[in-house]
Amino acid sequence: MSKTRSMPPKLLLFFVVFWLFLAINPTYRDVWIAENIILVMGIIYLLFTYKITPFSNTSYWLIFMFCILQTIGAHYTYAQVPLGFWVADWLDIERNHYDRLVHFAFGFLLVLPCQEILSRRVKFLNRKTEILLLILLFLGISSLYEILEWIYAIFYEKSSATDSFLGSQGDIWDAEKDMLLAGFGAWLYLLIFKPKTPASSN
Repeated sequence: MSKTRSMPPKLLLFFVVFWLFLAINPTYRDVWIAENIILVMGIIYLLFTYKITPFSNTSYWLIFMFCILQTIGAHYTYAQVPLGFWVADWLDIERNHYDRLVHFAFGFLLVLPCQEILSRRVKFLNRKTEILLLILLFLGISSLYEILEWIYAIFYEKSSATDSFLGSQGDIWDAEKDMLLAGFGAWLYLLIFKPKTPASSN
């Protein structure tokens, strides 16, 4: 196996060790389980597609970084991640913004893998159309996640972990801001790095 092809398995191995470590005694086990369902499904997808339709090494690195951020949030719950409190103290703000960071990272770090998936199935009329669709895709996925959070809150409204799972921290516009950050993150990555695929044209 070449060095290029051996890199994703190494990232996976490191992540599994990291994930197992943070699987020990999370703040809320039920929240941890809920947060990890989509993550595990995503990793299963990566394993099944690795030999058939692999991503670029850059995409694997970006996915790895997002999984690290998500795993930390699942362990502590996003509203209680220590890093968020340290930054809040440093900037003299009240809110723990770690969840905002992860929503932004969702768009910024995962837009390239999504672009690579779409490029295998869709041929865009032009670059602008491709960018618009990718941004709308992340706005849509983010809104779907907010809906799932809402459903979770309905079924577990009496649970002490519900507020931690939602992570709104008293902000009535929390869901809207999270969706915006996901779309903005995707747009910013596309603006800065201008990734191109064989199926896209200028």
